[in-house]
Amino acid sequence: MPLLKDDMPLMKEPHPSPQAPLPWVLPSLFAAFNVVLLVIFSGLFFAFPCRWLAQNGQWAFPIIAGLLFILTFFSLISLNFSDPGILHQGSNEQGPLMVHVVWVNHRAFRLQWCQKCCFHRPPRTYHCPWCNICVEDFDHHCKWVNNCIGHRNFRFFMLLVLSLCLYSGAMLVTCLIFLVRTTHLSFSMDKAIAYPLGCGDPRPNSEGGEELSTEGRGHQGGQS
Repeated sequence: MPLLKDDMPLMKEPHPSPQAPLPWVLPSLFAAFNVVLLVIFSGLFFAFPCRWLAQNGQWAFPIIAGLLFILTFFSLISLNFSDPGILHQGSNEQGPLMVHVVWVNHRAFRLQWCQKCCFHRPPRTYHCPWCNICVEDFDHHCKWVNNCIGHRNFRFFMLLVLSLCLYSGAMLVTCLIFLVRTTHLSFSMDKAIAYPLGCGDPRPNSEGGEELSTEGRGHQGGQS
């Protein structure tokens, strides 16, 4: 007896496996690249303009810039490894059908259900799609440090913004002063390398030459 079409077993077609989310390696490498970039530019800054100014008696600018660099580097590293306020996942006993209400400033708020973390989110809590976590008092996800900005690390973020602005201003002022002090020197590779490293300074020699020529003229005048 031939088998009917309805009696034939159904074969499931193979479905492509869901695509995995972006790996954490690339964002972490980008954040590490920012730290390395800060160290490289700061090293060139302290090796050339700051060293030239320090060897010529201008210690205030390198010291202030150095303190601001330490503060900026500390806040950047702290923000990279800080906890933004992660709320751990809930248990299987909870469900989206349950209603949770909290009172904030004499106002009732219904907690929203997070399908990925399986718990009712408190107010001002958001699920970060890049980190796949729920963050308390979520502000934004900072790709420069590959971390969320939330309740527990918002102070580090403000410290980083403030210190970075001050450090950038100190670098700009120091470089301008360095360029003003070296305007009488012709632009060359020696000026770009030798003078920042403190290998030479023509000003004492020129001043000594002027004094020597003045003394020579006075001596010749006395003999005449």
